Amino acid sequence: MTIAAATYPPAVIEPADGAAPTGWDIENVRQIAAVLGLKVNIKIAPFDGIIAGLQAGRYDAATGEIYATPERTKTVTFVTNHASADALMVPVGSKITSADTETDLCGHTLAASLGSAEAALAQKLAGKCKSAGKGAITVKTFKSQAEVNLALKGSRVDAAVSSASQVAYVMSQAKNQFELVELPWAPKYKTGFVLARNADTEKFAKAVQAATDHLIESGELQKILDKFNAGQGLIEKAEILSTAADGSTGSN
Repeated sequence: MTIAAATYPPAVIEPADGAAPTGWDIENVRQIAAVLGLKVNIKIAPFDGIIAGLQAGRYDAATGEIYATPERTKTVTFVTNHASADALMVPVGSKITSADTETDLCGHTLAASLGSAEAALAQKLAGKCKSAGKGAITVKTFKSQAEVNLALKGSRVDAAVSSASQVAYVMSQAKNQFELVELPWAPKYKTGFVLARNADTEKFAKAVQAATDHLIESGELQKILDKFNAGQGLIEKAEILSTAADGSTGSN
């Protein structure tokens, strides 16, 4: 299998020395492949081109804490393996100390990865601030999460919207530089292995689902999450998520 993945620690970690990528979602994919007797070729790619690459047949599947949104399940199929939530990353000493409501971030500049659910969330917040007659939110998007983090470090933005696990990872690597601000109103997402749609997708998805359930039941997936993600995000059972042409949602 050719698997696309955007660098997004700790789900997808691309070592600086050119070694093979790792991270909790990468190791999960390798374990699934081992259960199914398959070999994987991981290709690091820009996040905003991954779904299009799956649709074009350039990749067989994708991984990297990719949120199963209604828009995405119209064109690709998810086999869930994890649950995620968004958080805000701010510099230490930031004026943003809390965000208990959606309009608490009005008047600030937010960064997010291009094509991500976080970028869509930031744009939604901008619309709410405009409707409420409050200070405008400026949304800046970047091609990679690394660029998002650099923009925050360089004070080009006030805050970055990312998954809570990604924020926690960055804070662990850049000690005493950033802080996490919870977003209690942010949607919770299912994430998982993303499959290109073709004649074999339904059968392949069921095989991946069975392999994922095996890793959950055996405790192997929890071990991976313990190693890379502070044990966060384990689900009880894998689901297949897709949306049919008539708009109905498949989930089992």
